[in-house]
Amino acid sequence: MAHEFTSGVFAHEPAWHGLGEVTSTDLIASSFFERAGALFPVEPLELWGGSPSAPDQMVAINKRAKAIWRPDTRHVLATVDPGYEIIPNRALLDFAKRIEREATIDAVVVLREGAKVAFTAQLRDLEATVVPGDNVKRYIVGYLGHNGKIGFGGMFSNTRVVCNNTLQGALHRDGQSGSGQFSIAHNAFEISQIEKVLEHIDFARQSFPETISLYQMMQQVSCSDEEFRLFIDNVYQPKPVETAGGEIRPGEVIRDMPRKWDQLIHAWRHGIGMDIPGVAGTAWAAFNAVTEVEGRIPAGAANNKRRFHSAYFGGGRTIIRRAEAAARQLIGIQ
Repeated sequence: MAHEFTSGVFAHEPAWHGLGEVTSTDLIASSFFERAGALFPVEPLELWGGSPSAPDQMVAINKRAKAIWRPDTRHVLATVDPGYEIIPNRALLDFAKRIEREATIDAVVVLREGAKVAFTAQLRDLEATVVPGDNVKRYIVGYLGHNGKIGFGGMFSNTRVVCNNTLQGALHRDGQSGSGQFSIAHNAFEISQIEKVLEHIDFARQSFPETISLYQMMQQVSCSDEEFRLFIDNVYQPKPVETAGGEIRPGEVIRDMPRKWDQLIHAWRHGIGMDIPGVAGTAWAAFNAVTEVEGRIPAGAANNKRRFHSAYFGGGRTIIRRAEAAARQLIGIQ
């Protein structure tokens, strides 16, 4: 399933998928991780190559690759390069412990049998309402991958991470280099980079009211279907198209990117939160339609790895930035 949820614990409010344990009391970080099953061991596993019909001729291939596995469940999480260094889950717990004075742990999840682990902690006193029923909170999200694709990182986000979809969405929207973000590769374990997040907690508190003010201004500006179409062209900037007559016309998402348009128009009309009074038909709805589509990983999609790379390092992140810039134009600010 797209959410790839294996286990997790959530404070007070259940996840959208209804899975995992919901606790009615605030827990300390170590209790969250223990109850979520997020402190499992991860070890390297020697790989052998050859023919199964001749087991006596099998040879170790650890100079070319090695496996990462959970010895407690005997689940293989990934095949990686020989230089890959395992970062233990307790490193992520240590990160969560270090922010407990400033934030309350809200969720800890284990995804895809342990290939990813993440926590969400809400910064205290940072919650605001765009319209009644549409609340925005400021979180610190920490994540650790054992899948050979993502490392160990942390970021400020307005997304509560409860599954793979929301983790990908947070990385699309907030997982970028800059103030308060860090990412540590498995071959360069520099735990001191956590300080980049801790040092910018005050910045996150100061910038939150400005962010909410921007969202509220988006909600106050109406946006018609035609304006949404133009907004999408502004965000995705499709290339000019040569017509059958040899003329060049501007590119249009609705004509030249039909699959993307179908996703966007569905999110615009039926996406998350569009049923909240005051959201549909606004610049806020247009902005959220883009972030919903760009943060969604379809179940069984064959290009998940490529889409993750786009979100984390390039194209997907750029689109989110363009969406905010285009929304600012709709409401008349730069």
